[in-house]
Amino acid sequence: MQQGPSSPIRPASTRRRRPTRRQIAGRRAFAAIVVALLVFLLWQFLPSGGGTKATGTKTPAVPSGSNGGGALPTSSATATIVPGKNPIKHVIFLVKENHSFDNYFGRYPGADGATSGKIVNCGNGYPSAGTVPLKDAPLIYAHDLGHSFFPGMISINGGKMDAFNCVPLGEDLEGYTQFDRDTLPVYWTLADRFVLADHFFTSMYGPTFPEHLYTVAAQAYGIVDNKSTSDHPGSYCDDPTEFTKRFPIEKLTPQDIKTIMRLEEHVTDSIVNQYKIASYWVNTRTCVNIKTLPDELEQAGVSWKYYATPDVWMNALQAVRHIRFGPLWKKVQSPSQFLTDIDDGDLPEVSWLIPPEGNPNEHPGAGVSVCEGQNWTVEYLNALFHSKFWASTALVIVWDDFGGFYDHVVPPHYDIMGLGPRTPALIISPYTRAGDNPAGGSIDPTTYEFSSVLKFIEELHGLQPLTDRDAQASPLAGAFDFTDPPRMNYPKLQDLNCPT
Repeated sequence: MQQGPSSPIRPASTRRRRPTRRQIAGRRAFAAIVVALLVFLLWQFLPSGGGTKATGTKTPAVPSGSNGGGALPTSSATATIVPGKNPIKHVIFLVKENHSFDNYFGRYPGADGATSGKIVNCGNGYPSAGTVPLKDAPLIYAHDLGHSFFPGMISINGGKMDAFNCVPLGEDLEGYTQFDRDTLPVYWTLADRFVLADHFFTSMYGPTFPEHLYTVAAQAYGIVDNKSTSDHPGSYCDDPTEFTKRFPIEKLTPQDIKTIMRLEEHVTDSIVNQYKIASYWVNTRTCVNIKTLPDELEQAGVSWKYYATPDVWMNALQAVRHIRFGPLWKKVQSPSQFLTDIDDGDLPEVSWLIPPEGNPNEHPGAGVSVCEGQNWTVEYLNALFHSKFWASTALVIVWDDFGGFYDHVVPPHYDIMGLGPRTPALIISPYTRAGDNPAGGSIDPTTYEFSSVLKFIEELHGLQPLTDRDAQASPLAGAFDFTDPPRMNYPKLQDLNCPT
């Protein structure tokens, strides 16, 4: 903890006095605060299981489903979407795990990437320690990195983008690594032909659980962490022992929001600022009742499925009470069912595809291989490319949070939740905008976040926004061109020979 300004020192008395009751009580209270602070820091900074340059200062009152704040996204292009008259009849939202844009695409020609990263001396104001090269990434990372709410916020460091080495387990600079065409050939090949979005941000500072809520609800109910326990049967609504922390967004005043956002922008000035932010948090069960896009699709008669394994960190709908214990739960199915539905000619109009844990989702650590993760993607994309659905499909691939990996682009500070560092993002369709990438693809610099995918789906089907996030989001406007004929060609993806 940083020390404050020094005070005049009065000569000490040579006579020891017994402390008064008020002094004893004060000391006890101070000790309790110190203990609570230490417990909080240990809890927050351990790697989770599974930025901040302000672009606006408007802080309206918080409506239901809002996160507070007000900066608007930027858009470089528009693609007109007329509900019911668009050639896109199927949308697939594929969400993988824990990588930043610079980690996967920092070396991609023409993209807004970096090949070196800034570091700091951690603590005591986080002074600059220069820059380091982003070294070649291993296909199997030795360990996970911290990627929770505070590590994400500290990495951004008020827009300096220089404290990624201060995330838990980040001192070995594993987070300052990146892939290239040789080690990430599947995704780079897809970028060559389709759209690589290089300003697609994660919806919040991290981690997995609330980020996945954004992918279905354009909000996270103010939740800022993963579940507190994972040693009981079931998960989320099926495990009554699970709790987490949240901002009580329904009770925050405009002044609260302004204060929190200011503290977020100065989070490394003093460890006290972290404690002040956390003082707003309350406990909540990991079983919430918020409106989701599946609810709206169901009401509008739009077919949908959420392909995800139950009882895993990434299954957001298992944490939505009315879905988990209602008739819509039957539409939450195994990821492998996606392949069956394509083969049977029964792909829904909207799909969320959440890979299983391990190699398929590419989460660093625990022996997970990014090479094998690409092979999982190859299997699922080839099934789509060779199906009758390809001609009318838009597929969006993102990674749910930055994973502790360096990224150099400052995220907009929309509200008290984020945005967080950039995710790799690929937008794949016969209708994506053509450009100068090697196989005719393009780079889209439009500002997006996970709510942008929801906005795209909403505009396709004439649905109203869920929250202020999707209301203001760009509906992937820079990624599509519906005026030119579709380009039906797709890359011939093949399994990689992965080292063991």
